[in-house]
Amino acid sequence: MDRDLTVSEVLVDPLIAQLRKADLIGNAAFAQLLESAARVQARRSIDNLGEERASAFYCAIEAANQAQACLR
Repeated sequence: MDRDLTVSEVLVDPLIAQLRKADLIGNAAFAQLLESAARVQARRSIDNLGEERASAFYCAIEAANQAQACLR
């Protein structure tokens, strides 16, 4: 498989259902856990993107400053 399962697919997967049953985890609790984990992952991705953009911005400023210094 070349993609991750959706939450809906995970909730109906028979193997995962067996594992949840063995661990005594209900469908609703598991769905809530997956949704919570997805929100945390999305927040981290957004934060990382912001950090990457800030780094690229400061690198561009530094490159422009160095180019200006070479022209003097």
